[in-house]
Order: sequence, then C-alpha cells, then structure tokens
Amino acid sequence: MIRRKLVCFVVLSVATVFLSSCEESVDERYVVAKVEDESLTIQELIAEIPPQIRSRLSTVEIREYVLRWINSQALYHEALEQKLDEGQGFQREFEKLKRELLITKLVEKTLNEDVTVTDAEIKAFFEVNKEGFRLIDDQVHAYHVLLGTRKEANAVSKRLKAGEAFAAVFRDVSLDSSSHNGDWDLGYFSKNEIAPEISRAVFKLRKGATSLPIKSAFGYHVVQLVNKQKKGDIKNLELVKEEIRLKIQARKKQDKYERFLLQMKSKHPYETNFQLLGSSVLDSLLETSTRIGH
Repeated sequence: MIRRKLVCFVVLSVATVFLSSCEESVDERYVVAKVEDESLTIQELIAEIPPQIRSRLSTVEIREYVLRWINSQALYHEALEQKLDEGQGFQREFEKLKRELLITKLVEKTLNEDVTVTDAEIKAFFEVNKEGFRLIDDQVHAYHVLLGTRKEANAVSKRLKAGEAFAAVFRDVSLDSSSHNGDWDLGYFSKNEIAPEISRAVFKLRKGATSLPIKSAFGYHVVQLVNKQKKGDIKNLELVKEEIRLKIQARKKQDKYERFLLQMKSKHPYETNFQLLGSSVLDSLLETSTRIGH
C-alpha cells in the first residue's frame, strides 16, 4: 500500500511537471508557487482538486496542497539531477506503472457507466434472501428532536401528543433546525446504538407514542416511536434497501467486467504455453532467483 501511494505520488509529480513545462508563458499574477523554473498557477491548482470537494476545502487545506506540490517538485528535480531516470530498471518500472494506470482507467471507464438497479430487483433479492436479514437484537424506528430547556421540551411533547406532524414541529423548534429536513428521523437502531438515557425511554414506548422530555448532556430530547421489531424478525425492506441495491450493483459490475474481459480477450488473441510451468526451466529460474534474494 505504501509503495502504491509513493508510486502515485511520483506519477502525479511527473505529470504536474510535464504540464508546467509545456506552458508557453505564465501570467505571474496568478502564480501560487514556483520551484526552479516550474510554476503552479491558481487555475492549475483548482483543476487538480476534485470538483466534489472544492467547495468544502478551507484555505489551510488548499495551502497544504500547494506545499505538497512544492515537495513533489523539489524531489522530482533532485531525482533528475541524480540521473535516477537513467538507472537500471527505471524504464521497466515506469512502463509497468503506465500499464497499471491505463488498465485502471479502462476498467473505471467501462464500469462507471450507469449500472441501474430497479425496485423490482431489490424486492426479488430481499424475498430470496430473507433469512439473511433476520434481526440479532430488538430494534426500534424513532423520530427525535433536541430542545434547550425542559419547558420547551414539554411544549413540544404536548404538540406531538395532540397529533401535529413531527416534521412541522421539528422545523419550528429544533436546535438542529438548520440541518437537513430528514435529521429528525433516527431510522432503526438497537439499544446499544444510541445514548443510554434515550434508549431506556424509547424502548418502553408503544408504537406511535411520544416520550416525556429526556435530559442529556446536550439538552432535552423528545422522541416519538414509529415502529418496533423484535429479535429474530425479518428486517423491514426499507431498512435494507440501500444495502441490497449496493450488493446487486456490485454483482452487476462484476458481471459486466467479466463480459468485457471476455470481449477484450476475443478482440486481442492470446496464446499460452503452460507446459513451461512444470518444466526444469522454471525450477532452475526459481532456484537462481532465490539464491540472489538471499
């Protein structure tokens, strides 16, 4: 794993240096860092950061990326000065790495195309594999809201017991109201998966009932029980739907990969000479390599 990370680090460094060296001119106003004659512009920096995390990165984290770029450039230039690219086996290792990267790109390109899983497939999988979805503990499904004072919690408890929709009450009063609308839904959980003070209260409730205020270090909680399931029961389909979707998706991707591999082997004919594997030639080579290794 460490070797793979180091190899990827070196490849990224080489790629970055190559791109920088191909530039005809650089506008110095947009240069974030320099090493020797290589420049990193703000545009290149942004392009190197995956789009899905750009908006979440802090200035400190972006600065760390720039420092890593500087480190890689410094190491790359020193490696060139020491002529390590001319050393024995370098080209062989570089070609091997290039092959691995190209294969990875090809497989990703093939498998990342949409692999759809329908609700009907999920239901069929669930029906066939129900025994694998039995509960090993009692579980409950509950809604939850956090308040700052007991007085506020009592008022909320009364509103919920009077029949108001949990979502509406949550948006009105929760300390977490700035979060996503679904955050009141705790989903299914067992006794040891939630704070003990909440667990003790919620597992005593009847289906549909609302708790009295429950005090914790965070404030006062009001919980409404949606459903109960006993140890040994089959899990609710909704509870395992995403798990099943991922399993089916993984199986479909594996099937797709195997079909693709067969197509490629048909397109690019190959031959084998497995007789060599049982010959004295192989034994001799293995013995020689073992001696050299020692």
